[in-house]
Amino acid sequence: MTTQLQQEIDRWEAQLEDIAETGRSDNWFLEERRLTEAQQTIITYRSRILPLLAKPDDRFIATEIEHLVDRLEDLRNDLFRTVHPVTSHEEIAETIAALRALVQVALHLEPAS
Repeated sequence: MTTQLQQEIDRWEAQLEDIAETGRSDNWFLEERRLTEAQQTIITYRSRILPLLAKPDDRFIATEIEHLVDRLEDLRNDLFRTVHPVTSHEEIAETIAALRALVQVALHLEPAS
């Protein structure tokens, strides 16, 4: 049976795929795509995924995810600046990859409902 956490992660992954597809079809710059991915990830994690990790057993993973989302927010803000670090878009992709890994750990610890 699929848990609510799994459903939210699946929805987030689908959103990222939609962003990637739109970026390809509309010829977005890489920075535009990463900015959109970062924004969607920040919103999704803060509003839908982190609240599901509120149990005491989830606190360690939730704290690590919060740190990554905070980092993602900083990187997103960097992209809003006219002059931003050239590695911002790479760091956004790396941070999203780290979030994917951590959320998979959270899923493995989640009891099936």
